[in-house]
Amino acid sequence: MAELGGEMHPDDMDALPVGAETDDRRHRQLDRQRELEASMDAEKQAQLLKERYGRNRAAASDAVVVPKRLLLPSVEDPSIWGVRCKPGKEREVIFAIQKRIEERPMGSRNPMKIISAFERGGAMSGYIYVEARRQADVMDALQDMSNVYPRTKMILVPVREMPDLLRVQKSEELLPGGWVRIKRGKYQNDLAQIEEVETNGLAVTVRLVPRLDYGMNEDIGAPFMDPKRKRPGMNPAVARPPQRLFSEAEAKKKHGKYLSATSGLGGKSWNYLGETYVDGFLIKDMKVQHLITKNVSPRLEEVTMFARGSEDGTANLDLASLAETLKNSTAEDSYLPGDPVEVFRGEQQGLIGRTTSTRGDIVTLQVTEGDLAGQHIDAPVKSLRKRFREGDHVKVIGGSRYQDELGMVVQVKDDTVTLLSDMSMQEITVFSKDLRLSAETGVDGKLGMFDVHDLVQLE
Repeated sequence: MAELGGEMHPDDMDALPVGAETDDRRHRQLDRQRELEASMDAEKQAQLLKERYGRNRAAASDAVVVPKRLLLPSVEDPSIWGVRCKPGKEREVIFAIQKRIEERPMGSRNPMKIISAFERGGAMSGYIYVEARRQADVMDALQDMSNVYPRTKMILVPVREMPDLLRVQKSEELLPGGWVRIKRGKYQNDLAQIEEVETNGLAVTVRLVPRLDYGMNEDIGAPFMDPKRKRPGMNPAVARPPQRLFSEAEAKKKHGKYLSATSGLGGKSWNYLGETYVDGFLIKDMKVQHLITKNVSPRLEEVTMFARGSEDGTANLDLASLAETLKNSTAEDSYLPGDPVEVFRGEQQGLIGRTTSTRGDIVTLQVTEGDLAGQHIDAPVKSLRKRFREGDHVKVIGGSRYQDELGMVVQVKDDTVTLLSDMSMQEITVFSKDLRLSAETGVDGKLGMFDVHDLVQLE
C-alpha cells in the first residue's frame, strides 16, 4: 500500500479488511496530534495542562473539607428497597445478583439498572436490600431468580434510616487467652477460653470443661446402633451432665474401644468419641459465629476451673486476659451511681471518685481526692475498677453464686476482693465488679432464730 502526502490512495481502500479504514484514520489523527504537541513550546504546554487538570485538583481538595452531614443520603439520591428472600439464603442471592450484573454490564443491550445490593443477616435475615432509582429496575434485576420474592410487598427504606442500615459495626477482636461463651448445643452458655485464632479470624480453637456421662445414661436393652448415625453417650433426651474434667478411667469402664491416647498436643491428651481432651479439658474447633464474644462476664468460680497448676501447687490464673474480658462488659452492667471507683490506666490514672451516671461504655464520676476533687470527669469503663478498703461492709450484687451475701472486706488484690461472710463466717472471693458498699447486716445481732439470753430447751 502506498500513501500520497500522508493520505491513502482510493484504489487501496478496497483491499483493506472491514473496519480497517476507521482504524487507519484514528492512527493518522494520533500522529498529527503528537506532531502538534511537539511543535508547541513549553509555556503553552504548561498552560494547556493547567487548564486540563487544574480544576480536577481543586475539586479533589474541596472534597476533603466537605462536612460529613452533607455526605448523608437525601431524597435526590437513589432509593433502597428491602426485598423478601428465603432466610439463610441472603448471601446466595447477592452472589446471584453479582453474576447477573457481570452477564449484563453497562453498555450492553440489556444492562442491569440497579446500583448496588447487599444483605445484613442476623436480626435482618429474610431480606436483601437493593439500591436503585426505580422499583421497576429492582423487579427487572430479580426476575426469575431463586430464593427471592420481588413480587411480594417491597419495603422502601426511609431516607433517615439509610445510614443506620449501612453502618458497619466493628467486630470484637479475639486473642488467645480471651474468654467466650458457647451459643448453642450441649455446652450452651458454658465459658470457654480461646487457645488459638485462625488467620482469617473466622474460626478459633477453644478450651472448655467437658460435660460427659461416660455412657451412664445409655439404655442397655436398646439394640446397638450404627455409630456413624449416632455415637454412644449422645442421647439428647437426657439432661446434660455436670461440668467435670475428663477422666480416662471413667471412659475405659464402658467405652474403652472409643478411647485412645494421642501425642504431640502437650500434657495428657486423649481422643474419646471423636473429641480431643488435653489435661482434662475439651479442645474444640469452633466458628466465631457460634460463640458469644461480647459481655461474657466470667464468674470467678467458672474461671477457677480453668486454673492451671503451677510448680508450687497453687492455682495459676491468666489475670491479664481475664481483666480485659471483664472490662468489655458495659458500664450499666457493673456500675451504679455512688460506687467508689479508681482509674487504674490511661491519662487519668490514679484518680479516685464516685460514679454519678453511666452512658453505654462511658462512666461519669466525681473526683473525691487530689487536686481535681469535686470535678466531674468521663472515663471509659475499661479503665475503671471498683475500689474497696479492708473493713468495708459490702454486698454481692450479681455475677457470682454468692449473690446477696453480706460480709466484711478482709483482702483486696487487683480485681478480686476477699470478704468474711456475716452468715457462714467463711471467707469468699469475688470480683470487685460484683460488689457494692452496704449498710445492711446479715445477722442483725441474732444467731439464726435465737437471740442472746433466750431460754432454750435441749433435746
